[in-house]
Amino acid sequence: MVVASVRSQAPPVATLQSPAWKQALADKGAKLQAAPNNPQLWLEMGAVLVKGREYAEAERIFRIGAATHPDFEMLSAAALMTGGDSEAYWHGEAEASSKPAKRSAAIAEKFESFEAPPDVVSAWDQADRAVDWAAEAKGGVIHRTKEPIISPEDCAWVIETAEADGGWTTGRHVQAPTTDMPVSQVPALREWFDGVLRDTLFPMMGELYPNVVGQGGNNLRVMDAFVVRYDAQGQASLPVHQDENVLSFTIALSSPDDYEGGGVCFEQLRPAGTTGAFAPHVLNADAGGIVAFPGKVRHGGNTITKGRRYIVPLFLYVDSNDSGKKPGYVQRQFGLPEAPPGAVAALSRYAGGAQV
Repeated sequence: MVVASVRSQAPPVATLQSPAWKQALADKGAKLQAAPNNPQLWLEMGAVLVKGREYAEAERIFRIGAATHPDFEMLSAAALMTGGDSEAYWHGEAEASSKPAKRSAAIAEKFESFEAPPDVVSAWDQADRAVDWAAEAKGGVIHRTKEPIISPEDCAWVIETAEADGGWTTGRHVQAPTTDMPVSQVPALREWFDGVLRDTLFPMMGELYPNVVGQGGNNLRVMDAFVVRYDAQGQASLPVHQDENVLSFTIALSSPDDYEGGGVCFEQLRPAGTTGAFAPHVLNADAGGIVAFPGKVRHGGNTITKGRRYIVPLFLYVDSNDSGKKPGYVQRQFGLPEAPPGAVAALSRYAGGAQV
């Protein structure tokens, strides 16, 4: 997912959530309590929460409103914009924001790390939602695994399964389109992917980004995930762009023996802990390896000059509030109704049979 960037220095919570903001929230909550059948009130309540960067609350309000008012298209659009297809994939139970923590030496040893320019990392971007990337700047925010974390056999199976399915599309992304298929559209891939999220990827991201993601990775959500096929005789590259999500990463599926070129290209990086100039870098990984980075860091797909390269890109966000409060507090505070069973999951474009 790609979006034009909006950056600024992040104001403190006290500024975002001023007495006037709190009063506006209380007023909207009281009106919504009195008239829950008014879809416009759900939309307005969510908008107030976005303004205060209570993104976890805004998503829940938009989703419940959209689920209970399926004909009000603006609510459905707001729900998909804030939550994407997160209900199509496994996720843990959201928690209150954790206290500041250091990246452990054990997890750092598994990755090669890189720094982005401090002004890029520290400036708030709309893709950041309620997280502060400056808290993770020490030690780098772009990481590449030194060894595969997914077996080559699994990677080969994913490629084989995707090709057997054949559901390749080219029109799902507007600004940076790829030849791809959503993971959730292929039942066997989805089952495998949910297990990888639960057992490997989310816990690892929690360790790698303890201040942004939180230990355990329970607040991570998949906005989108898809298998991409690059081909020297077809789509061979991807323009430099920014993603509209908090955290992006790619799982390499192909062995470097299967292609030439490729990798994630970045405009300005340098190895973590060094003082040299920031310069263009291309980061690649063997089959089963990953490259992880903030979605707001400009990146693209380096050109394939021979063969085919398959990857699984993941667009992730953190289900959290700027206040640090446990997600769902607004619904509890105002006694707002629950959505009908299955209705929230059904908002996802690819949510059939979601496991939550």
